[in-house]
Amino acid sequence: MTREVADRLLESLRPTRHLLTRTLADIPIGGSEYRQIDRVVREIDGLAEILIGDATHYHSGGHSAPVAGQGE
Repeated sequence: MTREVADRLLESLRPTRHLLTRTLADIPIGGSEYRQIDRVVREIDGLAEILIGDATHYHSGGHSAPVAGQGE
């Protein structure tokens, strides 16, 4: 897979990963839903590591939650 294709794929997953991480904040920790959502987030990060060698690809923008007063 070319880097261009990998970048497009990872960028298309960005909104999904963001929604999943935001959802984790709103559900009970340790429940079945939490574990499955967390697993999907970790799989997306793992895919980033495989494709571009960077499991922290989505972390470079800072926290997933918006800073107070800054919105999204």
